[in-house]
Amino acid sequence: MRFVFKWLLFAVALHLTFWSGARLGLDMSPSPNWQDNLLMALLLGLVNAFIRRGVQLALLPLNCLTLGVAGVLVNALLFWAVFALAPFNFRVGNFWAALYGSLVLGIINGLLSGVLLGEEKERRRR
Repeated sequence: MRFVFKWLLFAVALHLTFWSGARLGLDMSPSPNWQDNLLMALLLGLVNAFIRRGVQLALLPLNCLTLGVAGVLVNALLFWAVFALAPFNFRVGNFWAALYGSLVLGIINGLLSGVLLGEEKERRRR
């Protein structure tokens, strides 16, 4: 049940990220279908779980030299690549939109998870 709730939170964060990016005038647009949000959230989660970890591990020396900037750039490039290859109605037009999307998606997802899942962690400690 917790997985489904986290998945739904990530889909909401994904939609909010694309909605805010489009409102700011970035070259990105959300999908009008809620099913696309759910499937894209699942796909991004799988990419983050498996591919991103390996890429960041391979680039660990470069990430240390650049004080984490390389990690942010890798995350933005993976975000851009996933949306470029996925057969859904999302649009990420350029690198700056991908950078904005990867950063804001992480922030919104962290805030939603912290607020909505934070109470559950507190109950588990007791």
